[in-house]
Amino acid sequence: MPRGVVLLSMLLILALLSAVAFHMVGRHGLLVAQARYSFTQDQALSYAIGAEALARQVLYEDFTQTGVGVDHLEETWARPLTPFAVEDGMMEVQVRDLNSCFNLNSLLGAGTQQNHERLRTLLRNLRLPETHADAWRDWIDADEEIHGFGAEDGDYLLLENAYRTANRPAGHLSELRLLRDMNREVYDAVKPHLCVLPTETLQINVNTADAVVLSSLDSSINPQQMQNLVQGERTFASVSEATNANPELRGATSVMSVTSEFFEVQVRAEVGESRVELASVMKRDPNDGNITLISRDFGKDFRSLFVSDEEQEQ
Repeated sequence: MPRGVVLLSMLLILALLSAVAFHMVGRHGLLVAQARYSFTQDQALSYAIGAEALARQVLYEDFTQTGVGVDHLEETWARPLTPFAVEDGMMEVQVRDLNSCFNLNSLLGAGTQQNHERLRTLLRNLRLPETHADAWRDWIDADEEIHGFGAEDGDYLLLENAYRTANRPAGHLSELRLLRDMNREVYDAVKPHLCVLPTETLQINVNTADAVVLSSLDSSINPQQMQNLVQGERTFASVSEATNANPELRGATSVMSVTSEFFEVQVRAEVGESRVELASVMKRDPNDGNITLISRDFGKDFRSLFVSDEEQEQ
């Protein structure tokens, strides 16, 4: 065989081996990167679950030791923690009282009509269409009767992308976006004051609710008075103490409390380039303080409530 042919064959073999080696090195690097990301993601998830367990313990200890019978915003669980470092990353944890917001599922059950009117009041005070309260009642009730300016299956089935009403208690606040004529602007404006709980009862903690929610409890309440109330320190030990100090609330005592049963624990855990954001809804038994996990949501954006000293000074 001529030397030129042998040399050419050797060069072709070397080129082939180089290509194979390059491909193997590339795949190896990709596998290493995938394994590293998977490891850091799992580590971030473990941190998030650990923070959830820590929050559960804090809520339990608050019930049994530090804040028996009363929940307010001066307690440890309600204060946003400073973001803190963990191995190879950082974490942030905060707890939200879900008895501080208006439970949309309360438009079912014994207080349907009163809570329907309260939701209309809440929307009116925000200068939003009150008709959304009618539509929401029709969305979750089991019948096909249209209330006020609401809508039932017949209205939604005429849409280009047709669907039916839920006809059951809501499972997530995002169901509001499915209401007829509901747009992003209205949803964003009302969302901070609403929640969806696995109960048909409306129970508002006067120590933690915002002015919008408190003003919705009775149509005669002056929103400005509630704004003045929430700007001060609220550590009422009983509903009667709260109403004695704020007589305008006396018409809403049936749905007021100074304790809370439902909480949302929000966690953000970062390890390297991996991030896990977790929102867990928990129920604290009002009799013994035991904590039950209701749901976990990995799709909710974490919005930090922590304010640094420099930001407070500004």
